[in-house]
Amino acid sequence: MSEAQRKIWLMNTTMERTREAMAYAVADLRSILSSGTLDTADRDDVLGFLIGVGDLYRQVEATLVIGTGVIEKRSASAERFDVSADCRSANEVMQRTTGAAPTTVKRWSRLAATIKPARVLPSGEEKPAEFPALREALTTGAIGADGLEAATRPLREIKDRVDATDFAEVDEVLAAMTTTTGAPVMCDTLRDASLRLATDLNITGAEDEEEKAFRGRALRLGVKRNGLVPITGQLVPDVAGALSVLLDSINNPHGQPAGVKFRPSDESDENADVRSMAQRNHDALGTILAAVPNAPDMPTNGGGAPVLIIHATEDTVRAGEGWATIPGADATGTDVPVPFAAAKHVGCCGTVQHLTSAKNGRIVKLTIDKRVFSTDQRRAIAVRDRSCVIPGCHTPARWCEIHHVKEWSNGGQTDVDNGVLICWHHHRFVDRMDWDIRMTDGVPEVRPPDWIDPTKSWQATGPRVPGRPKRGA
Repeated sequence: MSEAQRKIWLMNTTMERTREAMAYAVADLRSILSSGTLDTADRDDVLGFLIGVGDLYRQVEATLVIGTGVIEKRSASAERFDVSADCRSANEVMQRTTGAAPTTVKRWSRLAATIKPARVLPSGEEKPAEFPALREALTTGAIGADGLEAATRPLREIKDRVDATDFAEVDEVLAAMTTTTGAPVMCDTLRDASLRLATDLNITGAEDEEEKAFRGRALRLGVKRNGLVPITGQLVPDVAGALSVLLDSINNPHGQPAGVKFRPSDESDENADVRSMAQRNHDALGTILAAVPNAPDMPTNGGGAPVLIIHATEDTVRAGEGWATIPGADATGTDVPVPFAAAKHVGCCGTVQHLTSAKNGRIVKLTIDKRVFSTDQRRAIAVRDRSCVIPGCHTPARWCEIHHVKEWSNGGQTDVDNGVLICWHHHRFVDRMDWDIRMTDGVPEVRPPDWIDPTKSWQATGPRVPGRPKRGA
């Protein structure tokens, strides 16, 4: 047997042995999961077991990334690995052998291209490997696909603008952060380190990145589907940062947990805010947009209070049921139908036009209802209420809307004794959540739903006047 034949025999024997070992490992894992062993195992056993599974997982990912590169290379050669395997492409080979989605295989392919070993081009020029140290970390299972992507993505963007020696040094530094013993390095740690190193190397590239970012900035409204208008785009970092600060300040302005409370905060709170963070961010954005028209020096054309056109029959408007329309609320630029509840909410904050038409489309009636609180009224209400009047909500006055306690359509006046501060979220859903608000001697009081307070007691929202101490106390 020649040396080459002996190597092939050893390789095939090793692969066969590994395949059998993997079959045993898979069977053991299935047994552990089906028996519920993890539910009863003690903490140290669970942690040690998951660390071992993580080692296996990263080694498997490394094999899949490198294996994808191998299949692509052999499929592009005269061997045509994909065709001989009765597949249309290398991607399909990996799909059929692993059960992975096409997008997952594309990711493996992209990562495989990142860690190609050094090779000699047809011209005779040697093309060095981009990340030889990180390739070694992947091969040994110190990092998996996520770790490799976290470490290399910031560097790939600058590789053509930095010295090769510096690039190789960064590769070594990142690889040195990984380990094959114990818990692995976290992807966020690798990503942060790679980003810092890339920034240090690419000081002169800041202007290029700024120009590229500005070309790619975008914000788009989609077409309404299932009652929602999708929004997509890309923000430059300073705009994203400003938005993030505003969202955080509205969602949790005092660093206190959100949710309605009528008891000391140290007690268990079963009625915490159940909105997801994505939903809370959405409502916070609504709060920001509602506050914009009240900002000084805003243009009266585009920045004025919203105008809602309620287009329905007189019976529908009177009953408070049916549909309204908001012009230009999605990418179609046409009138978008919205439930009447939304019409009431927006109408409480701006100018409302009631458009009543006959069956043949003839305009029967057009009324313009101006119900916007003045700047002076808003200041006075803000001093009195200070924040959203719903207990447990700490949204400050500057982010709140003004709500008519007695609805304008039912004869309620636009004055300080009929207006209260309320955040966008509670204003939008105050009726659905069964909250009641009333004014007593010019001070708002609220009554929660019975699931919060079974006694349905009215709760004062204003500051309590401290009692006068008794003599001799």
